[in-house]
Amino acid sequence: MFDLIFSYLLITTILFSANIGLFFGNFRLNNIKSSLIFMLIGIILFIVVFTSSLLTFSLGDYLAYIFILISIIIFIIMIVYLKINIKLMPVISATIILYYITSFLLASQLNEYVFNGLLLSVVSIIVMIVAFQSSKLLIFAKRPYDVIIGEFMSLSGILIFIFGLTYVSIMNLDYKMFSSFLILTPTYQLIYVIIGIVIVLIIGSYWNDKKNLR
Repeated sequence: MFDLIFSYLLITTILFSANIGLFFGNFRLNNIKSSLIFMLIGIILFIVVFTSSLLTFSLGDYLAYIFILISIIIFIIMIVYLKINIKLMPVISATIILYYITSFLLASQLNEYVFNGLLLSVVSIIVMIVAFQSSKLLIFAKRPYDVIIGEFMSLSGILIFIFGLTYVSIMNLDYKMFSSFLILTPTYQLIYVIIGIVIVLIIGSYWNDKKNLR
């Protein structure tokens, strides 16, 4: 069970971190400033996971409803980002707060708080940096940059919504017959698809930019 919960936590970390990195692609930040911001977010994540693990409490089947609620909030944030004319920082702040709340709730179901916190912080920082650097090419895509971020948020929300729908069934399986990690193999494959789509967008944007320069 704990391996499965950590897998959920790792996946949500990757999704939220990529989303935050893409959001910051809207700003003209140099690599030093952006790296410092991402390191700060990662350090706070470590504190959140560390604190949550020390206050371990069982959420049981409530996690299914929590996943569904998180996915709904993601869609609300996406709609606000795409449709409502407000400043970007409140949207980024809402996403980061939701990220910390999600990490806090999932980490509360785990025990190895130091290792989990360090690993997740490092992964989060790396993913944010990669997404931020990728945004420098994505802004040259023919599709509006806001739409690309919205599509990524939609995929993330759908994935977390699936977590909520299948959580109870997966937790009731007998893990003596197989590794709990195998349950999430299709989910990891979906993440590979998302990463593949982002790579194709980056390559396409770069190719289009090179053609325009000619």
